[in-house]
Amino acid sequence: MIRVGITEFHGIAQEYTKAPPEGVCYSPVQSSGKYVNTIFKSHAKGVYHVVNSSQHDIIEAPIFPVLTEQPWIYTPAHFASAGAFNFFGIPTPRFVKMMFVERYLARDNLKRLIFKSHYGLNSLKSYGNITSELILNKTEVVHPIVRRIDDDKINYQNDTINILFVGEFIGKGGMNVVDAFLKLRKKFTHIRLNLCSSKDFQTSDRHLKNEYLKKINDCPDIEMAFHSRDFLLSEIYPKADIFISPTYREAWGFAIQEAMAFGMPIISTNINAIPEMIEHGKNGFLLDIQQHPYIKGFKGFNVVNPPKDLMEYMTNEIYKELEKMISDFDYRKRLGQAALETARTKFSPEIRNVRMKQIYEDALR
Repeated sequence: MIRVGITEFHGIAQEYTKAPPEGVCYSPVQSSGKYVNTIFKSHAKGVYHVVNSSQHDIIEAPIFPVLTEQPWIYTPAHFASAGAFNFFGIPTPRFVKMMFVERYLARDNLKRLIFKSHYGLNSLKSYGNITSELILNKTEVVHPIVRRIDDDKINYQNDTINILFVGEFIGKGGMNVVDAFLKLRKKFTHIRLNLCSSKDFQTSDRHLKNEYLKKINDCPDIEMAFHSRDFLLSEIYPKADIFISPTYREAWGFAIQEAMAFGMPIISTNINAIPEMIEHGKNGFLLDIQQHPYIKGFKGFNVVNPPKDLMEYMTNEIYKELEKMISDFDYRKRLGQAALETARTKFSPEIRNVRMKQIYEDALR
């Protein structure tokens, strides 16, 4: 039995650790920031924490790198997570951080550097400017998995159409979704919008927050609440008909994967890794925003003041595509069934497990 210690149990890790390869056992591993927190200052938890465990044969770090002498693999969505720190709390140029990162990841005990997407793999160069063959030769892409949902939980109906949005409200396009939905209500009386998101909006713009809270609270067909992932999977996803995530930023988009597993047609944007999940016109609809100057120049994490032309374009495109999906049952069902097929093939546990077991075995040779 190969014992793999997982450093962070976020949604993606929760999913694949429940369906391990044969002969592999996953469990949490403790890390310590004592002493190193002084060196690696970060707003995030666990960045370059120390991990050493006699209970595990190999360490797997799904988000941030760790400091360890054991065999380990690093599986980020984007290479920016490797640079999510400053030395001693002093603003540190990226190239200085990357000099350390490149030297550290070139060590023999990092067995594989596995990205969740080809977009993520490209960030090794675009963000990190990594050129070391010692690192490049141990990199690859292994897509996250999503569980198989029983057929009896996948339904296509044409009575009340439930539209689902999941995630951070502003960054994932919630403002555009609300504005488009309010316009659609003037034409359709059988539609509902479920916003699974925090009401704090993660913004310091109180005027914007109050404006959209009023729009949401004044509409009886919009529900907004934050839910746990277990509740989403058991109660929310099975009742939804269309999944919408017109995001301005996204390293991977696990909620999109989950919606695909429930056979929902997807509306999203053509940025970053999303086209690796959604093929426009086949299993969903992608808003074309990747060449907009705001998107091309986006840096950081928080989406602040998207330009008016981009906001209007996104709202109008969302309106038109939702109108089509609501009106055309066959179209909606065709996209949803194609999304389901993608989830059950490209993102199946069986495919990932074959490769991951080989990686674990090779790491211990």
